Amino acid sequence: MLRQVASVGAVSHSTIDDATDIVIIAGTAAQLTSWAALKSQAKVLLLLDDRQAADPSFTATTCADGVLLQSELTVDTLRDTLTLIAEGQMPIPAVLARRLLNQTADPSRARHRPVKLTNREGSTLALLAEGLSNRQIARRLGISEHGAKRLVASVLLKLDAPNRTSAVVIAIKVGLLNSPVL
Repeated sequence: MLRQVASVGAVSHSTIDDATDIVIIAGTAAQLTSWAALKSQAKVLLLLDDRQAADPSFTATTCADGVLLQSELTVDTLRDTLTLIAEGQMPIPAVLARRLLNQTADPSRARHRPVKLTNREGSTLALLAEGLSNRQIARRLGISEHGAKRLVASVLLKLDAPNRTSAVVIAIKVGLLNSPVL
């Protein structure tokens, strides 16, 4: 199939050198990881079967510059994917992109271990849900503003949240807070 793509200059089954632009890898997770570790300047196109594509951790842990599903492999899709990779883009099948985005958008699915907050962090989270500032949280808890800032940072870190609002949303989704009634 590669020989049918006009832009492909040479095809080798096992040699990677400084002239190699793109390496196409298909195999087990261990093989993919070892090949990815060997790549120098060459870009990597990951060719996945349906089983591998269904496992989000498989693609999330593999270093690739583009992904193509074996079930969608045609001369046209191969040519288009190789062109996009050569241009510096990262092509990925829409079905796989949706699956990965859904996994990262749903913190309850993405999180492998339950979140454990101290009593003080739980109180801080509840006050965050009320929309209080660090100064207001400090007053309510009877601590310094610096102490409140540290507690807020600790809650954000444990919830893997980029900001206060996200922390509250994540906490509701994982059951640390009850949904507010509007």
